[in-house]
Amino acid sequence: MYSRLPNAVAELVANAYDADATEITVRVVGSGDAQYIVVEDNGHGMSRDDVRNKYLRIGRNRRGSATTAASESGKRTVSGKKGLGKLALFGIGHRIEVSTTRKGQTERTLVTMVWEDLIETGDGDYQPDSRSEPAEPADHGTSVKVSQLNRSSDIAAADLAQSLSRLFHYSDSEVVLRVVGRDGSEISVTRELRVSTVATEFKWEVPNDLPESSTDLTRVGVVGVVIAAEKPLPTQMRGVAVYANGRLVNEPEFFGASDSSYAYAYLTGYIAVDGLDAIKPDVVATDRRAVNWDQTDAARIRSVLKRMVEEIAQLRRQLRAAKKKQQIETEAGVDPDDWADTIAGPEKEPLRELINIIESDDTDMSDEDRGKAVRSLKGIAPPYADLIWRHLHPSIQVACETYFKAGDYYHALLEACKQYVADLRAAASLPDEAEASLFGKALGEGTGPRLNFTSQFRAGSPSISGDSAKNLENGQRELSKAIWSAFRNPLSHETLETIKSLGVISHHDCLDALSLMSHLRRRLDDAVLMP
Repeated sequence: MYSRLPNAVAELVANAYDADATEITVRVVGSGDAQYIVVEDNGHGMSRDDVRNKYLRIGRNRRGSATTAASESGKRTVSGKKGLGKLALFGIGHRIEVSTTRKGQTERTLVTMVWEDLIETGDGDYQPDSRSEPAEPADHGTSVKVSQLNRSSDIAAADLAQSLSRLFHYSDSEVVLRVVGRDGSEISVTRELRVSTVATEFKWEVPNDLPESSTDLTRVGVVGVVIAAEKPLPTQMRGVAVYANGRLVNEPEFFGASDSSYAYAYLTGYIAVDGLDAIKPDVVATDRRAVNWDQTDAARIRSVLKRMVEEIAQLRRQLRAAKKKQQIETEAGVDPDDWADTIAGPEKEPLRELINIIESDDTDMSDEDRGKAVRSLKGIAPPYADLIWRHLHPSIQVACETYFKAGDYYHALLEACKQYVADLRAAASLPDEAEASLFGKALGEGTGPRLNFTSQFRAGSPSISGDSAKNLENGQRELSKAIWSAFRNPLSHETLETIKSLGVISHHDCLDALSLMSHLRRRLDDAVLMP
C-alpha cells in the first residue's frame, strides 16, 4: 500500500498530528544510497510502555467502538484507525529508528527496527533493539528516521512538499508542517500549496460562492476551495480532492458530474468533509485514497458534491462568456453583440458567426490566441467596415461618421458636402465666396488665383502633357459641382422621414458618393494656390 514515498511519510505526519504536535518537520538528508528521511514533531511523545503496548502493536484500533476518537488534548479528531500505518515505513526503507520522549518525563526511548531481522523472525515475535537515555522534561516529542531507502535517486524536497500538500488539509493555526531540503531550505506545506502552481482564472469559496448548492453543502459540512485554471490542467491535478479531519480520504474526482464541454479539464480544488470519518462502518479505504460512495450516508454526501461541481461548471461558463465578451469589446472597441450590426453588407452574417465561434466556451482557445483572432478579424472586418474599407479622407469621415453610423445617409452626405466646401474655401483663400460660384473661381481654368494639383505631375520626367493637366483640373471642378448639385440641395424640400422611408439615399448610394467626395478632398491636400 505504501510503496510511494509521500504516502509512507504521510503516516508519520498523521501520527505527529494525532499526538497534538504543533510543529512537524520532514527532513531530507544526504543523497544517493546514503540519503534518509527524518520526521520530527513536538507532540506529547511516547513513554517506553507506550512504544511497547501501542506503537509496536499491529492492528490496534485506537478508536475502539467509538465513532471518532480525540487526541490527548481533546482538541483534535485522530485519523489513525487500524494501527497499520507504521508498517508503511518498510515500504520505502529497511531501517527505522524511533527516538521519543514523553511529555513531562526525563527518559528518552530509542527503538531500531530492521526489515531483514523482522522477516527472519521464526516465531513471529519480533523484538527490535531498544534502549533508554536521559532527557530534559521540556524536550518532548518524537523523531523517526527511515534509512536504507528503496531508491538511489535523490529525493526532491519541493516535490515531496507538493505531494504532502495533496495528502493533508491541516489548518495553519493548528500545526506548522514543513519540508527541509538537504541544503537547509524550508518549504511550508499548506492547503494552498497543492494549487500554488496553477494559473488561476476563477476561484470559488465553498460553500459561500455557490448560491444554488450552499444550503446543502453547509448541511453536510463541506468547506473548501475550487479553482478554474487558465489552461488545461495535467490529468493528476484535475478534480476536487476530499479531506476529513485534515487528511486526504478521496483522490481528486468530479463525483459523477457530467458535462458536455471540456470545462472539467480546467477545474481543481480541495474540500473538507469531516463527517466522512464518522460514518460507521468505515467508508474510507485503508490507504485513504478513496471513499466507498455506495454506502448510504456517503452516497447522500456524494450527490451534494455532484451538484456542487455541476454548478461550478455552469458558473465557469458564464464567467468565461462574460470575460470573452469583454476581451472582444476591448480588442474591437465595440460590443461584440453590436459589432456585426455595424456592417450593412453581405459580410454581416459570416462576421457574426466568427464572433460567436470566438466567444463560445466550446472553442478551445487561449486568451492570447483569442486576442490575436479578434485583432485579425478586426483587420478584415472592423466595426463599421463599410466606412473604413473605403479609406475615406479623415476630414470627410469625421464630418459624416455620426450620421452614417446612425443610418441617416442623407445627412451623412449633406455634412460631407458642407465639409468639402469649407475645406475648399480655406484652400483657395475664398472664405466668403458663395457655394454656387466657389467651384468656378477656385478650380479649373479661368482668371484669378486657382488651386492646381497637377503641377506635381509636370515637374519631372516622365510627366503629363499640358492638355492632360488642363483636363484633370477642369474635371475636378465639374465633378465638385456635380456632387454639390446632386446632394447639397436637391432634397431640401422633402422631410427626412420621406427620404428615409423611400430609400432615396441608400447605404450603398451614400458609400459611393462619399468615396467620390473623399477623392475630391484628397486632391486638395496636393493642391497649390497658383496666382
